[in-house]
Amino acid sequence: MTEYKTQDDPTGRQWTWQDGDFTVYRSSARTGPGCHDNCGVLMYVKDGVLDHVEGDPDNPYNQGRLCPRCLAYNEMLNHPDRLLYPQKRARADRGKNAFERITWDEAYDIIEREMGKVIEQYGPESIWVTQGTGRDINGYGPYMAQCFGTPNYGTGFLSGQACYAPRIFSTALKAGGLYICDYSQFMPDRYDDPRWEAPEYILIWGNNPVVANSDGTLGHWVVESMKRGSKLIVMDPTLTWCAAHADVWLQVRPGTDAALALALCNVIIEKGLEDKDFVSRWCYGYEEFKEHVKPNTAAWAAEICGVDEELIVEAATKIGNAKSACLQWGVAMDHTSEGFVTGMACFDLMALTGNFEKPGTMVAANPVWGMSVTWMPNDRVWKGCSTPVEHPEMVNNGGYPALKAMAATSPDALLKAMETGEPYPIKAMFMMQNNAISCMGAQPQRILPALQNTDFNVVVDLFMTPTALACADVLLPAACFSERIGIAGHQPYALSAIVQATEPRGECRSDQRIIYEVGARFGGKDHEPWTTEEEFYDYLLRDTGLTYQSLRERSWAYPEFEYNKHEKGMLRRDGGVGFATSTGRYNFYCPEMAHFGFSPFATYEEPPESPISTPELAAKYPLVLTTGARKWGFFHSEHRQSPSMRRMHPDPEILIHPDTAAEYGIADGDWVKVENHLGDCVMKAHLTPRIRRDTVSADHAWWFPERDPEDGTLFGVMESNINKLIPMRPGKSGLGASYKSELCAISKAERNPRHA
Repeated sequence: MTEYKTQDDPTGRQWTWQDGDFTVYRSSARTGPGCHDNCGVLMYVKDGVLDHVEGDPDNPYNQGRLCPRCLAYNEMLNHPDRLLYPQKRARADRGKNAFERITWDEAYDIIEREMGKVIEQYGPESIWVTQGTGRDINGYGPYMAQCFGTPNYGTGFLSGQACYAPRIFSTALKAGGLYICDYSQFMPDRYDDPRWEAPEYILIWGNNPVVANSDGTLGHWVVESMKRGSKLIVMDPTLTWCAAHADVWLQVRPGTDAALALALCNVIIEKGLEDKDFVSRWCYGYEEFKEHVKPNTAAWAAEICGVDEELIVEAATKIGNAKSACLQWGVAMDHTSEGFVTGMACFDLMALTGNFEKPGTMVAANPVWGMSVTWMPNDRVWKGCSTPVEHPEMVNNGGYPALKAMAATSPDALLKAMETGEPYPIKAMFMMQNNAISCMGAQPQRILPALQNTDFNVVVDLFMTPTALACADVLLPAACFSERIGIAGHQPYALSAIVQATEPRGECRSDQRIIYEVGARFGGKDHEPWTTEEEFYDYLLRDTGLTYQSLRERSWAYPEFEYNKHEKGMLRRDGGVGFATSTGRYNFYCPEMAHFGFSPFATYEEPPESPISTPELAAKYPLVLTTGARKWGFFHSEHRQSPSMRRMHPDPEILIHPDTAAEYGIADGDWVKVENHLGDCVMKAHLTPRIRRDTVSADHAWWFPERDPEDGTLFGVMESNINKLIPMRPGKSGLGASYKSELCAISKAERNPRHA
């Protein structure tokens, strides 16, 4: 084992203890019910039953804070509708609540038999292994695909892989890896560490971190930085809490963010505020970039984005003069057709001002001790565990150049393959925590029949979802975080242990156990025969100097951390100074983009449907539609069963400016029909002056678990499903999609889906 060095001292730290009648277990909440974090929790157990969950005040990650979902965790853990046993159903009964309880061995036998038939008749590439977002399976799912022998693995039906993948890949071309805002989260002493300085400015771009808490970031880190002097510049079409506390709020038209980023760069260059030392020493193609952005003036962007020119100049001047700044970005960048390029433009702004690898700027986010399975999985994780995929070149990437370079699937192309059989058919699905029809799938009216026409489907989840009810032939019950062990987390700051505090309800099993047990039926001659979950995690920790037990004993482990890694030869594999790019520098000019046939510079492109690009369509559907904003209490399509979370947000809502609502005779609380050229749905009007007059913002991922599964509506999944109005169509790179930049019309509706 490799010797590892840590910053934190675990002396006196306990992973379990007695507190009166309670046995307390210290753990990390990084699994179902899902989210994008793994907060430290204390689980209080009495007589083998979980009584309540509290935040762990000693855990550096969340410092005792928990969101409402975690505090109400027992409502999901002990919900009467929880899936508790493996079940099967005849293919002819898809869509009907006609499941029959079976044993785990029976379930695995069926999967082995039916997947085997598909492989024999059509080839392993005809199996598509998918996952949802959240949970801690992003690094484990590829192993399931590898065991089946299929090259097709990814986020199920998420058009353009439009959640983090566009930003991760495009900015990797720019800077050689993923860089994130420095809130002291790499340090166990957090804000008290003398090395750290609060960012002078935090750019909150297409993100509402105090509610979303997404991608390994907790919103209270922003608030704590503000207490220590950080100021905000916010880009958002809606007045969020952060926007209300910002020095500058740029209320952009959805889908125009790249234009704003380029204009900010233009103003900084024109004012001579660029970091000349960083640009000259560490950047490639700056002089050409300087010429490239000359037409991208503040006036140009103001007209496109619908914001005041003076505000653009003010924001650029503040960023250019700041000692430090960082970018807190959100999925809104990915949720436009050319979101792939938006991340590049925003990173150019950070590089132009030298805001890389200094305290309070953008710092490299690399997996802890190479443990990429918890963060950003790479090809080396599962080498030697099972027979490699025989024909990786058969991955269906739709011919998109960026996806080819990533060796990634195109969900858009795979849906077409399900519909047409070209270039080869998709005949079986293995879906893990992926409620695609309700949540990530654009145009679910296409996805539903495609799923119901396959030969065989397996669904793994906590509850009967619309997707499971629609298509599952075998339905497997997953464990919640208190019922299993594991390794956290979904961020590159530390490793921590998921600790089992209670026995699983019924016969639930962890996602990981399901993956390696199913994999054992298909793994081939090189299969690694894990017999316990602890053995499985010990294997994954084999190069860290840790075992699962030693990690559990210390609860978390923070590796050593340094700033200015580009100056110390800590970013490149060859040990040289600079960035891990093809040029060794930050790429204003991106050679790979030129190789793909695109502009080597970040550019602005109008959304495919907009008042500018499609005026005839806009005449019929005059409002800009954005969707996907996070809500307190929900994580995507989860938690609709939780009584307390549902009280916070009982109905699917659409935000409408009062002036806009008045034009259509809509009052606050009215049910509204939202429609465009693709489809329609109904939502409840929430009138607020916080949103642009030309824009409406609709809740996503709605279904109604209180509905009778026998009523034939799949829990009413199509009634308030805003994704019916979103095209299953990526940007020209294959990455990014129009979840936040469509057009729609609204009118008063009579139908209330809760009473249907």
